[in-house]
Amino acid sequence: MKKRLGEIIMDMGIIGNDQLEMALSESKKTGKMLGDVLLRLDWISEEQVQMAIAVQSGAKIMNPSDVSIDYDLISRIPEDFVAANKIFPLALDGQTLKIATSNPFDVLVRDNLSRMTGFRVESYIAPKDWVQNSIELYYKTAAIIDEEIEKITMSGVVGQQFDYNQNIQLADLIIEKGRVLNASDIHIVGDTNLVRVYYRVDGVLHQKYLFPKRFQQGLVTRFKIMGDMDISNPNIPHDGRIKFSGKGGDINIRVSTFPTHLDETVVMRLLIYSGVVGNPEKLGFEKEELEKFLKSIRRPYGLILVTGPTGSGKTTTLYSALMTINSPNVSVMTVEDPIEYVIPTIRQTAINPKAGLTFGNALRSAMRQDPDIILVGEIRDQETAELAIRASITGHLVLSTLHTNDAASAINRLIDLGANTSMLASSITMVAAQRLLRKLCPRCAVAADTKPEEKEIFIKNSLKPPEEILKAAGCDACNKSGYSGRIAVYEIIMINREIQELIFSGAPQSAIEDAAVKDGTSFLLKQALKKVNSRMTSLEEVLRVVAYA
Repeated sequence: MKKRLGEIIMDMGIIGNDQLEMALSESKKTGKMLGDVLLRLDWISEEQVQMAIAVQSGAKIMNPSDVSIDYDLISRIPEDFVAANKIFPLALDGQTLKIATSNPFDVLVRDNLSRMTGFRVESYIAPKDWVQNSIELYYKTAAIIDEEIEKITMSGVVGQQFDYNQNIQLADLIIEKGRVLNASDIHIVGDTNLVRVYYRVDGVLHQKYLFPKRFQQGLVTRFKIMGDMDISNPNIPHDGRIKFSGKGGDINIRVSTFPTHLDETVVMRLLIYSGVVGNPEKLGFEKEELEKFLKSIRRPYGLILVTGPTGSGKTTTLYSALMTINSPNVSVMTVEDPIEYVIPTIRQTAINPKAGLTFGNALRSAMRQDPDIILVGEIRDQETAELAIRASITGHLVLSTLHTNDAASAINRLIDLGANTSMLASSITMVAAQRLLRKLCPRCAVAADTKPEEKEIFIKNSLKPPEEILKAAGCDACNKSGYSGRIAVYEIIMINREIQELIFSGAPQSAIEDAAVKDGTSFLLKQALKKVNSRMTSLEEVLRVVAYA
């Protein structure tokens, strides 16, 4: 039989029997919960109440310092539901949705949330004030930002420049909106009479705001100042970095300007630390691919390549690998352009071509620093390719990226750059190609019978076609897109003896692909179709992102 809360608090030695009787009497009179009464009487702290509830319910206690706000998750659970039930979404771990609540006994709330999202719900005990403040801060912020932006941009006289403080405020609000939308990029683009503000969300660019033209120059100048860029020369491109401190914490931003025939455009890349970084299991690997990936990154030496187009999640995959294998017993160094995530225990270097620090000479110097593991942001030229290969042969684990469409073509790309086939065959251990697919919004996705031509796509890829598949619809929770969040798909080639010999002999890409399939490799399209089968994404999204022939 479950112990009563009052008995647990007495067992903890916080109150005596007389105090408990008085508090129970007050609880009956006022209808308030015992914990609230004890708090009002100042006989117990909120932390002690949480501890007692945790003992009683078996729930875990939330540590606020461990919380990383997941804006994508927040967007999937309506504000009216969290406000009415006094819960706050913390994280999505596989098929388990973790929430903060001060009342872990409310089974009805958990059941309703589980039905709404399709996930198992796990409660973490949190202070009431923390839950309420988080709802106010992270749910109300989006609406408030829109109101503030409208107030600024609708004020003033046409043709009149807005004041400096408005300039600062508007720039900050534009960035805050990017955080709320979980955007990867923000574009400020001048038109003949207007300024357009776009946000890239889940890989797709959306126009969000239209401002009068008079705001253009002030915004460009403000972002240049924030990025420590030269404001005196608008006729050449500029690059900079911004460390933005807002309501939801700090954001590292990569900012660039580009002169056009109308005005300078500004593009900002928001480098928001993702909860999946450091946990490969959350990236989207199928079970077999995850085992291959972990086996490869735990080797003491060799060259590991992750390939794909810009914005396909390569950096996140590499950082997850680094954080999985990093320990006090290994020396890890990175050479990047720029540093995207700062990891305190790792020595990181950003290249600076103007100062003569290129990928090649930075990597050469890094090898003299006695590293065990080296991350090279990208292999762009022959010098970097040769150094990365040499480092991997001489006892280092080297991780890097290339821009190719699939895993097998990465090998040919290195050969085209001038890599020695013998050394490449001896050094390379794994190549992973990847893409990011948008996940269907769990609130509005609709089921539809699979059409014959759709079934044919599954059959051609050696998969049993489902009788029905989910399609995107669109609702308020997903901004009418039908999608919320993204998941990676991977094509992994493990370099075995046969593939080594093919690389050494300069065999064509098709021969390497055939050998990889024989060894168990599934290509990107097949891996993506598995996500359709598991109802994570739509067939339309797969065909948009992954080539189908």
